[in-house]
Amino acid sequence: MSLEGIIIGLLAIGIGLAWAFYGLKLFTILLPLWAFFFGLIAGAQWGADIFGQGFFASVLSWGIGLVFGLVLAAISFFWYYAAIVILGGAVGYALGVGFFEWLGFNPGILIVIIGLVLGAVFAVATFALGVPVLLVMAFSAFSGAAAAVNGILILLGQIKVDDLHSGIFGSLLSNGIIGIGLFLVLGVVALFWQIRDVGTSITSIERSSYQYA
Repeated sequence: MSLEGIIIGLLAIGIGLAWAFYGLKLFTILLPLWAFFFGLIAGAQWGADIFGQGFFASVLSWGIGLVFGLVLAAISFFWYYAAIVILGGAVGYALGVGFFEWLGFNPGILIVIIGLVLGAVFAVATFALGVPVLLVMAFSAFSGAAAAVNGILILLGQIKVDDLHSGIFGSLLSNGIIGIGLFLVLGVVALFWQIRDVGTSITSIERSSYQYA
């Protein structure tokens, strides 16, 4: 197994499981970590599509991914409005890229644009709804589960790092029923864990210093 496979696999499992099971309870800590992971994958994808570099196969691809990931992490830590955009936008972007590549669209700028548009729609919807906690728990549970399952499959040699080029959801859609089934089961378990853990004590995430209400 390649070094990049081990690094990405471990990051996906660690950040993915934490985000899936504690995305709401530790929102202010875990969202920047999730933003970093999302930025790392998206940045490397852009490096591959726009600059013709291999996905995590060159210094430029890694550099773009790391810089974009660190920028998103910093923004989501210091700026509430951007954090909410990243929360919804990351899910929408990953779904858009994954679904259209699964349909057979060739990777490229068009797929990136589709992902960005769908990400913007999810981001606006999340913001407009006032960041209800159930939505936060659902986003974190299933996106974290998708990342964790990808990491497990990478370390087991069932998929390659390059499969993440189609996003954390697209890679699962393209690699059989086992990955999809494991993702759904883990996502549901994580969602119920968060609901049971938090209960009805939190109804929304307020803007002031990410305070729960």
